[in-house]
Amino acid sequence: MSLSRIIIVIMIVVTVLGIGVIVRDHLFQKQMKKETKIFLQEMSEQPSMSIDQNQLDLLPLPVMKWLNLTHALDHEPISSVWISQKGMLRTKPDGKWMPFDAEQHSGIDCPSYIWTSEIKAMRGVTIYGRDIYQNHEADMLIKLMGNFTVGSGSGPELIQGSLVRYLAEIVWYPQVVLSSYITWEAIDDHAAKADITYGDVNASGIFYFKDNGEPERFVAERYMEDGGEYTLEEWSVSIDQYEEVRGILIPTEGNVYWNLKEGPFHWLQFEVTDAKFERRQ
Repeated sequence: MSLSRIIIVIMIVVTVLGIGVIVRDHLFQKQMKKETKIFLQEMSEQPSMSIDQNQLDLLPLPVMKWLNLTHALDHEPISSVWISQKGMLRTKPDGKWMPFDAEQHSGIDCPSYIWTSEIKAMRGVTIYGRDIYQNHEADMLIKLMGNFTVGSGSGPELIQGSLVRYLAEIVWYPQVVLSSYITWEAIDDHAAKADITYGDVNASGIFYFKDNGEPERFVAERYMEDGGEYTLEEWSVSIDQYEEVRGILIPTEGNVYWNLKEGPFHWLQFEVTDAKFERRQ
């Protein structure tokens, strides 16, 4: 076969493979949109969380101060929250920072969320991620170019980690501090412990507050996965900036760390670019 024919065959093969990658990429994104639609439908059908004065009176003082600061209770009840994010993440302490864009929907009436992301691993290479926590189950899926599975997970450790994450992120949906799933314990004027139980799974963490009432740090024990093995490690979120978005004060910038025995692993930097609070119909 002549060189020109070989080049033509190679070009045809590359083209066919490229088309296959594009098609599978499209199908994966379509799958994520379908899962998000199902998630939101189930959230809209959940019984509404009730709020009464007795619940407010039982809150530790720093938590009550924060809740009043957010103005979350000045609005109509919501069924879910949509958060748009951008930032940087890495997979190991000395790893390369990779930019990402993500969207997350979180349920209000019961612990749940779905997070979808696009991570730029390198020029022309995108990693798609999807984390879902719903109906007492958790599932993680990571695909290279939407085609090749490079990471996945489920099981009790992931469920515990998902519940810890949901608890940390109530700063984006403050009315959940009054949820029947969460109990509070005062530590001092600037800290309170939150304990959350959903089904057979329990998790807890400590919120630390500034003098003005804003949470500035959350610390908890969370399962960390490394090479298919899970270990319970200290995990923390620091919050650097707050803004009022559609009438509710929420964090808009922060950092996430694994506080390992060998030293801190600065895992993720995030910035909230927009947020919407889905009202009940």
